[in-house]
Amino acid sequence: LGGNARLIIADNYFMKEIQYIGEHIWLGKLGNFFLILSFAAAFIALIGFYLSTKNKEYLKFARSAFYTHAFAVIGIIGTMFFMLVNHYYEYQYAWKHSNNEMPMRYILSCFWEGQEGSFLLWTFWNVILGIILQRSLKKNDWEAPVMAIFSLAQVFLASMILGLYVGAYKIGSSPFLLLRELPEYASMPFIQMPNYLAKLNGSGLNPLLMNYWMTIHPPTLFLGFASTLPPFAFAIAGLWRRKHDEWQQIALPWTYFGILILGVGILMGGAWAYEALSFGGFWAWDPVENSSLVPWLVLVGAGHVMIVNKNKGGSLFTTHLLAIGSFMLVLYSTFLTRSGILGNASVHAFTDEGMQGQLVLYVLTFLLLCVALLIENSLLRMSYIVGSLLLTFFSILYGGKTIVLCSWIFISSALTVYCYNKYFPKEKDEEELYSREFWMFLGALTLLLSALVLTYFTSIPVLNKMFGSKKAPMDKADFTMWMVPFTLLLMILIAAAQFLKYKKSNAKEFYKKLGLSFIISVLFGSVCVVPLYFMKDFSGATGLHQWNLISYALLFIFGTFAVLANSDYWLRILKGKISKAGASVAHIGFALILIGALVSTSKSVTLSKNTSSKKTEVFGEGFSGQENIYLQQGDTLPMGPYLVTYTGKEIHGIDFFFKVNYFTKDAKGKPEFAFQLQPKIQDNPRMGRAADPDTKHFLNRDIYTHVTIANMNPNMDTINKDAYITPKNYIGHVGDTIFAENAIIIIDSLKSNLTQAEYEKNDSLLEVTVVLKAYDVQGKIFWAHPKYIIKKNIVIPETDKIEELGLKFSFWKINPDEGSVEITMAEKVNNTKDFIVMKAVMFPYINVLWIGSITMAIGTLIAIIERMRKIKIHNSNHGG
Repeated sequence: LGGNARLIIADNYFMKEIQYIGEHIWLGKLGNFFLILSFAAAFIALIGFYLSTKNKEYLKFARSAFYTHAFAVIGIIGTMFFMLVNHYYEYQYAWKHSNNEMPMRYILSCFWEGQEGSFLLWTFWNVILGIILQRSLKKNDWEAPVMAIFSLAQVFLASMILGLYVGAYKIGSSPFLLLRELPEYASMPFIQMPNYLAKLNGSGLNPLLMNYWMTIHPPTLFLGFASTLPPFAFAIAGLWRRKHDEWQQIALPWTYFGILILGVGILMGGAWAYEALSFGGFWAWDPVENSSLVPWLVLVGAGHVMIVNKNKGGSLFTTHLLAIGSFMLVLYSTFLTRSGILGNASVHAFTDEGMQGQLVLYVLTFLLLCVALLIENSLLRMSYIVGSLLLTFFSILYGGKTIVLCSWIFISSALTVYCYNKYFPKEKDEEELYSREFWMFLGALTLLLSALVLTYFTSIPVLNKMFGSKKAPMDKADFTMWMVPFTLLLMILIAAAQFLKYKKSNAKEFYKKLGLSFIISVLFGSVCVVPLYFMKDFSGATGLHQWNLISYALLFIFGTFAVLANSDYWLRILKGKISKAGASVAHIGFALILIGALVSTSKSVTLSKNTSSKKTEVFGEGFSGQENIYLQQGDTLPMGPYLVTYTGKEIHGIDFFFKVNYFTKDAKGKPEFAFQLQPKIQDNPRMGRAADPDTKHFLNRDIYTHVTIANMNPNMDTINKDAYITPKNYIGHVGDTIFAENAIIIIDSLKSNLTQAEYEKNDSLLEVTVVLKAYDVQGKIFWAHPKYIIKKNIVIPETDKIEELGLKFSFWKINPDEGSVEITMAEKVNNTKDFIVMKAVMFPYINVLWIGSITMAIGTLIAIIERMRKIKIHNSNHGG
């Protein structure tokens, strides 16, 4: 506790004791105490709330345990922040995610960048929601079963950061693990130095995460994940108590809260990807993006079916299925993103840290619980539970995990169908075709099916691992194609459903109310889509591309229909009452998101077609001149509707800002300054270079730019232009590439005047020549032939120059064991102007998407407030 620790290193010859200087061992002990207390208190709360379902005398005990768990979670968070703020690099979490140079505003980002921190963030939000929920249910019979489910979820989350070993099996990963306790670092020489902390610096944040979005997006998204737990807990409690209807009234505001927060979190991620991450758009159908979208789609379906139940009754199994499904899909997405299984399929996924089995157990336990509670026959339920445990034990002992898992899923599915048919209450009457509940149910079903399709294609890496297949992951175009039919149907449903009455509506009156909106949508949409998709593009398109253009046109027309129909319903039917218009406003927002995404992506234009005489292709296959422009400092080139000039760079620490001026032409055709963009590249010494785009926002479009290649040398205007800069050493094999500022050099071949045997026999002069083939930015070829000469065992390197490129090479070493050579290359200061290769894209009408995002969030918030108001009135009228 005094700040020193000892490590004993033993081998066959001696035993050495190291007394470390400056370690804060007390902090780790305190943190681990809170970790164990958090897990133990959550487990005790689970037992307490379970016993409270039979005897309410245990409630006080259970509440105390849950509050103790909450205290422990706050303790873990406080300890971790203390560790990060003070840069205690003896702890692996602080060393991996922070460093001395990082501004304090990114400490929050450090906290949840890693697996342990993000699990803790999720745990924290569950604690907050659990306390609010527990207090709201204090005089309610639902408290015990609902909080028992909450506590079970907390037991699993707390286990994810325990870092304890049971035999050879590790439970979770502790954020308070010492750096020298990691197997990959324990034998490193610097760890064996008593004062290794004296000059130790952390690795720091990934450059892409040093952004304000990293501070606000993860907390919002994880609050969204946490908000799927209350509806799930209520649905499970409904199965537990055999009260399939009562819980829905209480759970409805929580469901819409989850829809709001998780939806906002997803949209924040899209905005971050668009603004800061150089993905070239706000949505890429990345597996991790999909794994957050899928639970939201199912939760939206659950909310709508709960409204049907509230107004008409029925749809009991569907509400259970969707409320349970949204949380289960959050668990499944957690498995996808944190098990390492998406490591090669997603840029967002965590690497495998040995928690794959634990995550699978987390998912399967809740699946087991759902099916077991659906079974009313006690003997059948016990047989199912025991059989499941035996199958698990069998797979652990004898293998065959894939076969066992598939068998268990089949048995569980069959039992679910059997119990639904035998035990679950059914509706006596079928819904009328022209009834609001039928169309809302159809909308929920559409959302569920779209979620299942996304889940299947996102799970291809999982299926490949389970069945040994090699199916390629879906690309962006494939996902878009599959989702078009679902989106079209959703647009029709959200446009029309509100004009229907519950139970039964007059078909003629229904179509009459919708007619005006539909006619205006078709007329306005046709006027828009003909020039957008058919006047230039359609005739020269192939069959598949023609179908894409038709689908874009239909999406635009029916998206417009959804906006106009909901606006009409709000103004004409609801008389403009904002308190009643939550659904209409949210639907308008959702349709605007679709229209904005559709137009901005389908009609995006790459402006940066190369108009320079320099070829961008020489930098590699990914630098096509159709998408990248080569700009030398001071030159002005046409780029789309603009003239652009690269004026130079500014360097702030490790951040390089490249200033690009945009000009338009005035009435006389003279250039007129329009605006300046400063895309950035961060040159992180530990994690490499990361581009950060810059965007000019207009009302009707965005000009989005990022630098793909740049001269990262500091400004050297004051240096002799004919001088050579300090040579750099390159180790390579024949065929390897060396990059200069103005050329690409390939190690073409090696030539020798003697064989090794002839040299050893005659002791003659050995002369080895490396043939270097250089391409300049115009694709012109130059050659250099530096030599490696050995005369009487003395090495005499002979340099060679390419004067046209200002390059000088020296061949000074051969590594025969590795088959490599070492070459130094020096470049003249004036061998090229400062330059960048830049990509610029115009996204038209993308503001429609952002307006839609805000509108949908406002509409959902209005709906939540109205639901809570109605519950308050209902409770006051019924005395509770």
